[in-house]
Amino acid sequence: MTINKLFYGALTAAMLMGGTAGAAVVGIDSDCGGTGTALTGAGTVSCGGGERDNTGNIEFFENGVGSGDDDFFSLGLGGTLVVEFDPVIAGAATVIEITNGGASSNHKEAVRIFGSNDGINFDILGVADNQGGIDDGTRGTSSTISFAGSYAFLGFLDISKSVFSDTRSSDGFDIDAVVVTSVAAVPLPASALLLLGGVAGLGAMRGRRKS
Repeated sequence: MTINKLFYGALTAAMLMGGTAGAAVVGIDSDCGGTGTALTGAGTVSCGGGERDNTGNIEFFENGVGSGDDDFFSLGLGGTLVVEFDPVIAGAATVIEITNGGASSNHKEAVRIFGSNDGINFDILGVADNQGGIDDGTRGTSSTISFAGSYAFLGFLDISKSVFSDTRSSDGFDIDAVVVTSVAAVPLPASALLLLGGVAGLGAMRGRRKS
């Protein structure tokens, strides 16, 4: 399923330096405390204030392995986050969420995860919440969403209220870390380039015969 223009603004140009593999992240944008026009156009989203509003708290791991450190960014109820990767990512994305008390907490939180290659059209990849997942050894739960193909963007939309009507959360889904696997673009092999050259040559020869 594709969501057209769910997130429709350009990403900020700031580089993310946090995390042990931040080199894969080339841009990040959220509507936390802002106007919301860069993502959903829904208006300002309160993300809890203080350090919870800092996207630099998110650790990004591009080699498919990583864990949280208890520092996190809160999406805010109904809030969104979009991250751009270069090189692109493939196979799966793991998000680690932080909640005091884990699954036993009344602060039930959920997020819908999206993938995109142009930052405009987003595919729904799946849903993660803090009531399931795997204990990551800190205060977090780890949830993995598998997908086919590759993406340059990941989008996160808090859906805590719609999934858990009785939630006591006031700041939405809290992202501690995101773990992905980066893949470089696959170049055409030399044999394929030779074949393309041959096809072009045949076309030129046919053109001469017709003239």
